[in-house]
Amino acid sequence: MELSEILYNKAEYIETASGNKVSRQSVLCGSQNIVLNGKSGVLPSAHWGPRFYEEDCVVNAAQIGSYVHIGKNCVIGRRCVLKDCCKILDNTVLPPETVVPPFTVFSGCPGLFSGELPECTQDLMIDVTKSYYQKFLPLSQI
Repeated sequence: MELSEILYNKAEYIETASGNKVSRQSVLCGSQNIVLNGKSGVLPSAHWGPRFYEEDCVVNAAQIGSYVHIGKNCVIGRRCVLKDCCKILDNTVLPPETVVPPFTVFSGCPGLFSGELPECTQDLMIDVTKSYYQKFLPLSQI
């Protein structure tokens, strides 16, 4: 499935030198402890504590790996560790100190293991995120 263009108001985002796009409506607490490695996006209504993604999330994780998808309206508790290639479904609440293994899906309140992801997850996430980033365009570029 091909993504259509996703237009945003450039004045509502901060773009870093490495290509990160951070919504001015997001809340970043402890920003000295947050590392975005480039071409990442923090959407409106995201609330981050020390560490990434969709709307209305509160993230207080100790560590979030690569190729992780966090759905809408999630709460990631303090000192949680989300390993590479995992998925947190919408409306999930992970209790503090939860460890989410690679290639797993967690859901619910409290968030518990609910499935596995295929080994090709990393390749799929790379394709999806590259496509999303390329289609995430400021209104002025149209």
